[in-house]
This record gives sequence, C-alpha cells and structure tokens, in this order.
Amino acid sequence: MRNQYMAKVLVHNKVVTEDQINAYWNKISDTKDIGQVLVDAGVIPPPTYIKVLAFVKNLEAKAAAEAPKQASPAAPATSSAAAARPAFGGKADSPYAPASGAGSSESAGGLQIEGNNLYGESSTSNMEVEAVAGLEATSISSFQVKTELDEEPFGENGELPSRFAIALGDGKPVDAPEHLRPMTSLPQILAFARKFNATDVYLFADRPIIMRQSGALFEVSEQPLDLSRLNERLDEASKGFSDGYKIVVGQNFSKTLGLPGAGRARITVTWSGTTPSISLRVIPTESTSLENLYLPPFCNQFAELSSGLVLIAGPAASGRSTTLITFAEAIAANRDAYIQTVEKPIERLLQPGRGAVAQREVGLQVRSGIEGIELAMRSGADVLFFDHLEKNEELYALLQAANAGTLVFAVTAGNNIHSLLSRIINSVPEQNRASLANALADQLKGVIVQHLVPVVQNQGLVLACEAMKMTSPMANLLRRGEIAQLSAAISSQKDLGVTLDDSLQKCVETGYIEGAEAWRRASDARRFAAHHPANS
Repeated sequence: MRNQYMAKVLVHNKVVTEDQINAYWNKISDTKDIGQVLVDAGVIPPPTYIKVLAFVKNLEAKAAAEAPKQASPAAPATSSAAAARPAFGGKADSPYAPASGAGSSESAGGLQIEGNNLYGESSTSNMEVEAVAGLEATSISSFQVKTELDEEPFGENGELPSRFAIALGDGKPVDAPEHLRPMTSLPQILAFARKFNATDVYLFADRPIIMRQSGALFEVSEQPLDLSRLNERLDEASKGFSDGYKIVVGQNFSKTLGLPGAGRARITVTWSGTTPSISLRVIPTESTSLENLYLPPFCNQFAELSSGLVLIAGPAASGRSTTLITFAEAIAANRDAYIQTVEKPIERLLQPGRGAVAQREVGLQVRSGIEGIELAMRSGADVLFFDHLEKNEELYALLQAANAGTLVFAVTAGNNIHSLLSRIINSVPEQNRASLANALADQLKGVIVQHLVPVVQNQGLVLACEAMKMTSPMANLLRRGEIAQLSAAISSQKDLGVTLDDSLQKCVETGYIEGAEAWRRASDARRFAAHHPANS
C-alpha cells in the first residue's frame, strides 16, 4: 500500500499532478517506490520525498495498529475469488485501491484516502495523521490514476478501440502571417513553415523561432520565445493529439498531431527540468510519385515484387519515410492488394486506391512493432510497410513475413549499404550470423540508402542515393559474409545498382552540390580529397 498512500499524499498536497503519477507509475519496481521514481526523474526533490516517506510510514504504522481492532470473529472470510484478483496486472497495486485494515470512523482533521479499486467497488479509508511540515494541507478528494487496465482493453486482434482515431488536420487553411512573433499561434507557425517550404520548426525558451529550409537553419522571428509563450504553443499542440495524450512535465515524447487548417506534423518534446524544447517535422499535405523521388530507375521495380524484403535506409531527415509511403501509394494505386503499415508514428495518411489499406501506429493501434507485424500476418496482408526497424526481433519477424509470401518494405538507419548490412549481421551473436546472412540472402530483394544534400546557394535539396537490386552474385557474397565486396559488385551491375560515391560524383559534376558536401558524405572520402574544406 505504500505506493498508493504516497501517490495520494503527493497529489492531494499539490506536490505533483495526477498526470505525473500516471506517467511514472509503470516504472515502480520492487526496489523503487513511486517517490523514488519521481526523484530519479527530477519531478520532486529528495528532501520532499524524505518528508513524504516519513508521513506514509506513519500511515502504515497506524493502519497496522488499527488492524487488530477492526478484526471481528463474525466478519465473513474474504472470498477466494476476491483474494485471487491480480493487483495492477501483477505489478504494484493501483494507487486508488482500497487501504486494507484501515479504520472506518472519520476523525476531524484526519487524512482521508478514498477511491475505487480495479473492479469498480467504491471504498473509503479514514485515518488520523499528523501534519507534514513543508506540505500544504488540503482536503482529500477521490481521484484515479490511469493504468493500462483503466483503458478500454485491446480487441481480439490486438487493435485498440475505434475511438483512437487519426487527426487529419483538415479544415479551412490557416493563413500564414507576414512575420512571426512570440504570440503567433502554432497553426500560424506551421502555415508559415509550409509557405516557405521549411521542413522543421524548432521552439526553444529564450530563443527566436528557428526553421530548417534546404538543410540550413534560419532564425525567423526577431523576438525570442519566453517560457510562458513556449508553454502556450505546447498547450496548442496537445489539442492535436487524436488519442487524448496528456503532456506531462518531464516526460519526453514524440507524436503526430493534426491541427485544423494547418495539417499534420510530428512533434518531439524534450525537457530540461520544467523547460520544454519543441521540434516539429512538417508533414507534406500532398503526395508525390515514384518518378518524382528521382531514385535510380530500377528501384521502381521494387513496387512490382510479389514478396521479399526491401530496406530503405539513410541518416535522419533524409526522407526515408517519404520514400516508404510513396511506394505504398504507388502499390495502392496500381495493385489489388491488402496493404498494412506499422509506423512509429503515422505521418501521411494513405488513400486505398485499388487496394485496401490499414495503417497502425505503435502505441496507438498496436502495443509494439512485433505485435503489428504479427497482426498483419494474421489478417492476410499482401504488402507490409514498417517504419522503422530498430530491434533484431522486428527484423526476424519481417524476414518470416517475407518468407511467408508478403512483400515487406522497412525503414532503418545506415549511411551506405556496406555499413547497413555489416551492422545487421554483427548485431547478433557470432554463432547466429551465418543463419541470418542466409535468411537475408534469400529474402532481401533490394536496398535503397538515400541522402538529401543541400543544393548550392541554399536552393533546395537533391537526392544522392546508393541502391542495389539483389542478384544471385550479390546474394552469394552475402551468404559468404563478404560484405566488403558489395560496393565493387554494385558498381559492376550497371543498370541494377549505383554506389553512393558515384551518385555524389554526378551531383558535383552537374553543379547541384558543392564538392565539400560530397566529401562529407562519401563512403571513400579519398575520392573527393580535392574538395576537402581545408583545401578550399
């Protein structure tokens, strides 16, 4: 009961909020109570925890002392069904579960702990306690801390209820202001970003508004944002969460939001104490075509595959998710296929076209990436899009799906094909590497590694790409673990492969990018040594 007592004392004395208890409740362990978890997270200071702990121990002592007095020979025994009820899914008890052994008489000036247990039965426990120095004395009212069990349960197929919808961001378009000021609303900031083709927006305390355009950062407001204005923008963002997510001070998160008339954006919030830093990735409102991605022509053939695995890689902010969704839109428009996506989070919303489309967000429609893959397989998906691959378990599940006849596209990290495949193979124990290499050789049909490079004089971004279509010689190299030979093999494939360095060289020769940009990104920097910044 310590965690329940501590949660109620902290909330009702206004030391923390309900949302903060909600956010950190699942981090309780056998060695850390909720107070210690909040201290570790920087939500409450250690001296406050010490005072509250002493207060709670006093409550526990009084409850233990009262227990013998409350026992009655005539009292009915607890039913075996009630005794067998799991507490909080096998974890710590819910903070609003009834306090067992507590007295039933109410005393003036006492601290009342009340609420509903996990099974909907109301209960109240009243105890006399001493005041805690340093804490504001307030009356106790009923409150609930949301847990996984409080939410509507998952359905048989692992899906969340239909009330977890996707916010579209539709509505009358918001007009972009001429100038940005600290009081400019978040929808207007996003409209301004779209007007000038900015890809990202950054909002920091005591800094002007910053936007990324053509890969470069620019300050776009003369006056800095103070903390109060920053919190106002964060409050506006919270209205765009389709799942009703509540922002908690100190809890980092990344989600997609939709604001009427301003479209959709992915927001990432990190905290330094009680000060948030906000970054927004602007999600395009219009789709593109495979031809307009300017990938090597053979890459378009990946949309025609019937099964297998295609990896889309690159550094952060290289347009990987855009490429993934463009393939999805192309397949949906041209094939009678059942398409499913598993995304972290969903960015663009797909139109069904000729096929059927189901988009699922990890944490919103499915609990995990693995569960999303398994659900797609159970429901008979013809094509699966996964954004993005982070764990070996997810890779194995995707390989199994490909082996079962599903066409799988997956986004992952990697600056070139050699480093990508080396990282994947070396991520497993040595005794398992041969089997993983064989599985990849069998199921991997193609790889795209893309870089978005700033065009000269900040005129936009151009794609530099390393890509290959898997052939028998390439598969044999992979089986033998000769990954270092892949770059030479890709160069020799003519129309079925292109190396990153060849792509960068072409961008330099056509005048799109500076040689120094090619030198920074090249797999073999010696090829662009003449463009080393020190030589310019």
